[in-house]
Amino acid sequence: MMTNRKDFCNATSVWNSGVFGKEISWVCEPDEVQETRETIADFIEARTGEHEIYKTEVGNLYVWEDQQSRKGKRRGNLFVLDAGDRRYCYFDGEV
Repeated sequence: MMTNRKDFCNATSVWNSGVFGKEISWVCEPDEVQETRETIADFIEARTGEHEIYKTEVGNLYVWEDQQSRKGKRRGNLFVLDAGDRRYCYFDGEV
């Protein structure tokens, strides 16, 4: 199955409500999702703090809460979905 940005949003609803595909529980809209070729290992190495893993129908969703992109910027949550050869991500803090 080919994963896309809407699948990512559906996966975030698992973190937010415990139910896959519940659109009212998405943390973002599909056009806000970024695609990257960075590996999950790259994300883990670059982040501080623990992360949680949510198993979803389209892959594992990794969530780092209370992250900061740079000193002085508003903190937020980083969501990364491992979709095989690519990752989809969204950060709800200030970049």
